[in-house]
Amino acid sequence: MTLIIAAVLVMIGLSPSVAQASQAAPLEVVSHLSSVPPQQLPAKTFQQLKSGTPPESLGLSSESPAKVSPQSASTGPASLRSKTTQLGKMSGAGSIGASVMVTDPIKRTMTLAECKQHTADDASMWIPSRFAMCESKWFTTEWKKNKQVVGFTQMTVTAIGTIGASSRDVMFDYHYSDFYAYGTNAIDATFVGSDSHYVTVPDGIQLNGGGLDPGPQTIAQIKKDPHFMVSTRADVGQGMAPDDTVWAIWNMKFEPEYPAPWVEENPVAEWKFSSFGVRWDNSAYLPNYNPANILKTGGATFSYNVSPLRYSTAAAAEEHSVALHIQKAFTSPGSTQPANPAKRVAGQSASDPLHRLQKGLGQTNLNRYNANRREAVRVCTTVDPAYASKGLECDEYPFASTYEGSAQSIYEPDKPKNNFSALAIPGPENGAGGTQLAVYYNNNRIIDGANDEFYVVIIP
Repeated sequence: MTLIIAAVLVMIGLSPSVAQASQAAPLEVVSHLSSVPPQQLPAKTFQQLKSGTPPESLGLSSESPAKVSPQSASTGPASLRSKTTQLGKMSGAGSIGASVMVTDPIKRTMTLAECKQHTADDASMWIPSRFAMCESKWFTTEWKKNKQVVGFTQMTVTAIGTIGASSRDVMFDYHYSDFYAYGTNAIDATFVGSDSHYVTVPDGIQLNGGGLDPGPQTIAQIKKDPHFMVSTRADVGQGMAPDDTVWAIWNMKFEPEYPAPWVEENPVAEWKFSSFGVRWDNSAYLPNYNPANILKTGGATFSYNVSPLRYSTAAAAEEHSVALHIQKAFTSPGSTQPANPAKRVAGQSASDPLHRLQKGLGQTNLNRYNANRREAVRVCTTVDPAYASKGLECDEYPFASTYEGSAQSIYEPDKPKNNFSALAIPGPENGAGGTQLAVYYNNNRIIDGANDEFYVVIIP
């Protein structure tokens, strides 16, 4: 009988050895993608999996939302939320608002070592500035024979996003690192390809770019050159008025293909990064406005909250009196002028932010800015009609260059009246505070209106 079966197999083009292999124990893989750093060393994970420990208890069961430290809110138009959902349905992307509070307003470069240092313990995403961010993902695979784990592999993929000071190009540098392999596996022969997706506000904007994505490669090939870079850019003339603003949610996914005879037990077609929010503008009142060079004019940011504007109460600080005034408005608003027992000024946190009012954007904005100043000066004059002759200037909080300024209730009748503070302070200190605010706006590319925001922190 055995000879008959062998003869039949030869007739159909299969050798007995191949047929026997096809009847052998199935070789299967189970892929996992995690935004949570591994709980332990991969060698220990392998041993626990072999002993029957459920992968769920080891953090390997399913994709989890990106962890970010510390938390706050993302910026951009409300319609960006539905775009996040749209991209999530298309590519399984995580939430744009992985939502972070950035800490360094001018950082524009980042190394792999820096990113891994900040994502190794309790977070998968680090955003130190609006111009530099990164995310780490951990890709793990269980290799099984007869449903029993016989191998385990793990690697880290890190995405580093940076934006130059005079460029519209958003650069994404992807790094593979920390390769681990235990037991029986075919990880080196596994192919991994990458692909990107994006959606925009306004709809349908074509993003351009380039890069060196090498296409599908085996892990063995990747180990020899474990990183690639791509860029994306929204060209000028496509965005929303008045700043030619374009928002995008951008996502990269990786697609593994395991070599035969290994097959996926529960096929996972893609390993996906979270969505990265990006914003382009060509604002005439911000740095790098150069309409003669349409490829470089304006700039880009990541769409996350800025680091706060910090004013110091230190006696040697140039803005000393400004800081003391704002501190009083925050901590003892009822004791400030104009009188308002229910006063609570905005801008004390990312959850109650300020919004920039750029007075050069038309007569309406200029009128509102002037009204903010007029209302503040009215209060200062009421308190001390001779303050100007004493070398003092009228300082107002919220700032005249914000929509939350002194005249807010005039332009927005639903807002409370007298919800601001005005105080006469030394002119040089008032000027120093204004200069710091202007620099802050420029450093963080704060744009006019409801789609951008910031807040203030008083430090010693």
